[in-house]
Amino acid sequence: MISVFEIVRQQILNSINETILNLWSNQLSNLPTEIGQLSCLKVLNLSNNRLINLPKEIGQIYSLTKLYITQNNLTDIPAEIGQLHSLTTIELSDNKLTKLPAEIGQLHSLTELHLRNNQLTSLPLEIGQLHSLKCLDLYGNQLRSLPGEFGQLHSLKNLNLGGNQLRSLPAEIGQLHSLNYFDLSGNQLTSLPAEVRQLHSLGSLFLEGNPIQDLSALANHPNQYLQVYCSEIALPRRYWTHLNQWKAEWLLTEENAEVRRVLIQKIGYDRIMQELGASAIDQYREYTLLKIDANIDIEPIHLLKMTCPSTAHIHVLRVPPNLTSAKDAIRWVNWDIDPEDFAIET
Repeated sequence: MISVFEIVRQQILNSINETILNLWSNQLSNLPTEIGQLSCLKVLNLSNNRLINLPKEIGQIYSLTKLYITQNNLTDIPAEIGQLHSLTTIELSDNKLTKLPAEIGQLHSLTELHLRNNQLTSLPLEIGQLHSLKCLDLYGNQLRSLPGEFGQLHSLKNLNLGGNQLRSLPAEIGQLHSLNYFDLSGNQLTSLPAEVRQLHSLGSLFLEGNPIQDLSALANHPNQYLQVYCSEIALPRRYWTHLNQWKAEWLLTEENAEVRRVLIQKIGYDRIMQELGASAIDQYREYTLLKIDANIDIEPIHLLKMTCPSTAHIHVLRVPPNLTSAKDAIRWVNWDIDPEDFAIET
């Protein structure tokens, strides 16, 4: 029986004059070196195979403009990839890449580079040499930082860095003057660099899933149409400050229920209770059932406050508004166990 490898090898040899070659879903673990003989090839699709590496001969397909190698098992790509000066699109998503060769910076015609769902922990400094790059997708990697050379990607319009481990951004990020779409969701950012306000073309910024505490770098952004997404909503510009400057009284004038939800989440019931005042409905031992009279949510806010007898720390938890006794609220919090049935540590 002829092997899949040999069948593909013959297909390659029979495609010497072809401009498009589709080898997807062949269960290939290795690519025949004869691939380098396809001097007329412009589009090569190797997606959905089992490739663990690529032969260096792939760098001899000088006419290649589009290369698709998604859903394989690649851990790296050969340095010879840098010889493909006609490449405009590379799709390498859903592999196991841990690094990129420095030679990738030689792909001066490249406009799209897709690398989502790999295992990259860093980027080569040479990535800044991709001056034609317009779309860069690095979602779902393990990047902890970006090189300052990143700021040299002056043509970049679409940048996805979501699902990484970034704790900060380099100041050079402000040099991406063409950037329109910027996804930073699912990282570990607590603030943004002041240079982010230099991104004059920025239209959409996604910050969900970050422990972000300071949005003040965006306060004077020149694009009045910029949309900033936090907690699954577009956050109005008046809230682009440090979160410790948010005030509970803003809940009284904010008409958007989803924005009020975010304000409640970020400000916290402790501060809301202190700043807006809360009246006691009932009390049981260390527990007090409170009600905030201000109309700040879709339904009334009832809170169960407990003062820890050993540390004096105050804990506050929201409970359903139909509960009117502290004992009922305690029972609801403790999975319907009556407070008389368990001992309270003192």
